[in-house]
Amino acid sequence: MNIWLDGFRALGSHAWTLAWILLILAWGQLVTHRALFKIFGKGPAPAEYFSLSISGWFLPVGIWAVLLFSVSSVFGAAVGKVLAASILLLSLFVIVKKVGRFSLPFAALILFLAVSLVLRFAFLQKAVLPSYFDSAEHYRLIETFLKTMEIPVNGQGAYYHIGYHVLISVFVYFFQSNVIEVMLAFGQVILAILPLSLFFIVRRETGLDAAALFTVLLAGFGWHMPSHLLDWGKYPALLSLVGVHFVSSLGYVAYRNGQFDARRLPFYFLLGAGVFVTALIHTRSLVFFAVIGIAWLVAALQKRLDHQFQRITFAGILFILAVELVFVWQSPVLQTLVDGYRKTDIWMLALILVLSPFAVRFHSNLAFLLLLSLPLLISGLFVPIHIPGYGAQTLLDRPYVQMMMYLPLSILGGLGLSGLTQSLTRLKPDWLLPARLTAFLPFGLVIWNASLHHEFYPSDCCQLVTYDDLAAIAWMDKTLPPDANILIASANLYVTALESPETRTGVDGGIWIAPLISRRTTLAPIGLHLDQPEGHALLCGQNLSHIYAGGMPQSFNVDLLDGLPDWYQAEFALPSAKIYRVAGCE
Repeated sequence: MNIWLDGFRALGSHAWTLAWILLILAWGQLVTHRALFKIFGKGPAPAEYFSLSISGWFLPVGIWAVLLFSVSSVFGAAVGKVLAASILLLSLFVIVKKVGRFSLPFAALILFLAVSLVLRFAFLQKAVLPSYFDSAEHYRLIETFLKTMEIPVNGQGAYYHIGYHVLISVFVYFFQSNVIEVMLAFGQVILAILPLSLFFIVRRETGLDAAALFTVLLAGFGWHMPSHLLDWGKYPALLSLVGVHFVSSLGYVAYRNGQFDARRLPFYFLLGAGVFVTALIHTRSLVFFAVIGIAWLVAALQKRLDHQFQRITFAGILFILAVELVFVWQSPVLQTLVDGYRKTDIWMLALILVLSPFAVRFHSNLAFLLLLSLPLLISGLFVPIHIPGYGAQTLLDRPYVQMMMYLPLSILGGLGLSGLTQSLTRLKPDWLLPARLTAFLPFGLVIWNASLHHEFYPSDCCQLVTYDDLAAIAWMDKTLPPDANILIASANLYVTALESPETRTGVDGGIWIAPLISRRTTLAPIGLHLDQPEGHALLCGQNLSHIYAGGMPQSFNVDLLDGLPDWYQAEFALPSAKIYRVAGCE
């Protein structure tokens, strides 16, 4: 399929939803831009302001969402929506008149955003529903919040990514949109805008627009992360990266104290608000901020050492990283972390390996901080903790660490490109143009690698729902009684080294039955043998009325069920979805 045509078709199909999302995000960006201008004045360049504010939109939008829902719950939906619309229009009228200057790097970022939106939306041409099992739970919690206007909770009664659910709910509530439509489109928009916010750090550190733009390109299309998060249904984790980028950028300003004549109190208030709201979106963001804080302190100490000891510290980091990767590789549960980067990102890893010495030479302190963050993140996989309601866990799980690795690697690549440019210029001062052209070769390598290895469409591993499943669910909604209890296939879930064997999840379209049509579902226990009398008796004892068999590799074996008509009677059949009534329980 032609990815460009698919992207434009999807943009057309989701045009109104995209327009509403971009409108609210643009408003949030403009409000954040104005707040940052009050803090920093005319210090940052236009492109730097845009890069920093495009990651801070979630703060004003979050406040707007809380205000909308609070007023609506007290005075009614009409009053809440009128007030929310008035705030949008009045603030836009005031802020747009004060928009800053235009520049070539700013235009390059806008062009990157436009191209990214087209490429990212191609994903939706093959997406039936949001991928994997997490998405069904997010859908349920959002629907619950919209119906009750109460904070959504998960099965253990704990808060479950409340920030994401409230933000999605505000789009659905204010614009009267469909939850699934907003989830799908919002995820692709976040993927498109996310890399733009890394321009700020590299531009301030290096002074080179090319290095900053390379970081944006590398973060957007150089790695399988963060785009693979949508295959896992990790929508809150993806959204939390917006906050992580924003807090990291503000943290960099504090790290490079003296770059701007900033107003201290508003600056630290904004930084604290960013940390707080990001934690509401994804709690493990706090661990990442702690990792960066530790790396910052160690980097400050390392800077005071003489050059010989500084070299030793770099060697020590690489040694620790290598040892950790060996342990990760030897763990069947954690091995996917290495596999994800080894299989599709090997050329990008090689590029970073080439560029890193230049980053260390010309941007030693920040390069040290970034390199140190890698083993610190991985160490979170081995630190045990106990969370009430969840049992034994580790400080970070494998998907989260896998997700975060792209961030320090991308910034390191931008610093390395800056160092390479400076090295070539110093080597041959009269070769300024050839040096700059040579430095642009990494751009071509990233684009070439993306064209070969980057996945723009949903992965077959994680698209659990087909149109057959939707037809089966629609049939159940019309046919089955409200008290039906449906058995769905399950498998063990392992994302940490300490995962309990009892942790199970659905493996096919059956996970969407309860969220979409409010019929009760029961996960099949591990080791259930449906062809044995004990297995059939267990179903009867739990008052299970039906069995759902999807079309995934771990779904129930339909040939086995078809061979036992006295126990399981097919009532609905399509190639990738079958529904059986449990019989013979008298």
